[in-house]
Amino acid sequence: MKRTFLWLEKNLEPIFIVVLFFAMTLLISLQVVLRFGFNTGFSGAEELARFIFIWIMYFSFSYATRNQAHININLFVNQFKSSVQKALLILADLLFLIFSIIIFISVIRVSLSTMEYNIKSASLDITMNVMYGAGVIGFLLINLRLIQNIWWKVKNVKQPIKSFRERAGLDRENIFTRSLAKEERK
Repeated sequence: MKRTFLWLEKNLEPIFIVVLFFAMTLLISLQVVLRFGFNTGFSGAEELARFIFIWIMYFSFSYATRNQAHININLFVNQFKSSVQKALLILADLLFLIFSIIIFISVIRVSLSTMEYNIKSASLDITMNVMYGAGVIGFLLINLRLIQNIWWKVKNVKQPIKSFRERAGLDRENIFTRSLAKEERK
């Protein structure tokens, strides 16, 4: 069970990104063939492709957060000794978490408003929560990934600044793999 959870923790976003990207590519390709080859097509294909792209985007944000791959500028932070740098990196993650929680609450409000007023998409005639749900799920995952990152940084504050700063999915993978291997040897 633990092995499955660790695998899912590592691969959740990439699986959704790949599956959704494949579906979007297939849908758009089929639409192009139908339009130019048979002079017909699906009426809501473009809108559905847009919705899929929005879901891909939010899963990608979460994946970038998990791997700490967001753009950052370290010129100011690098001026301090490593203990202050670590504190500033944790503070930056905490501020990002606060921002993400505020956006998460806002997206939930938009989704509730969409349900209350029964707002539907233009060509597919489905609830717009299909689109806004991407923000809810996406920011939920971003918040969980930020909490994981903050927890790891606080727990490993004694690590050298290089590993502290460069910790990404591959590093976490090695940490989890090592701890799992230790448990299996027992």
